Amino acid sequence: MAGFREDAQRSLTAIRRRLSDAPDQFADGVANAVRNSPDERLDRLMRSPARRVVLEAIFWQMPHHVDRNRARGLTSSIRWEITGRSDGKPDVYQLVFVDGDCRVVRGPDASRPRLTITVDAAEFIRLATGNSDPMQAYFRGRISLAGDVMMAARASSLFRAPASRR
Repeated sequence: MAGFREDAQRSLTAIRRRLSDAPDQFADGVANAVRNSPDERLDRLMRSPARRVVLEAIFWQMPHHVDRNRARGLTSSIRWEITGRSDGKPDVYQLVFVDGDCRVVRGPDASRPRLTITVDAAEFIRLATGNSDPMQAYFRGRISLAGDVMMAARASSLFRAPASRR
C-alpha cells in the first residue's frame, strides 16, 4: 500500500509540474505564432472581431507578470491607447500601479496617467510577446509617448514577458 501511495504522489507531482508549465508553454506558442506571422496577417487579425479578445487576454495577464520588487514603491498609471480600429477610435487600457501591485482598467481611468503610450494593435502584440524591442519601435515611430518619458524607460523593466521567463 505504501508503494501505491508513493507512486500516486509522484504522479500527482508530475501532473502539477506540467500544469504549472502550461501558461508558459501557451505564451511560448503565442510568441512563436506572432514571430512567424507576416505583418499583413497580424493587421488583419487586429482589424477582425478577435481584436477585443486578443487585447483583453494580453491586458488581463499583465498584472500576473509584474516584477513586484521593481514595482515596489511605485504609485502611478500608464495608459495604453491601441489604435487601428475600423471606427478610428483607440482601445484604451490603463495599468494602475500601487506599491508593487498592478490592476487593469479598460477605458480611460479617472486619474491622469503619468505616461500615455499610443501604438498600433499589431505592433502592440509584437511588443507584448517579446517580438519587438520597445526602444527600436519608439525610434522608428511605431510608438508615441506622452507624459513622463522616464516612466517609459522604467515600464519595460516592470514586466517579465512570459515567453522569456525560462
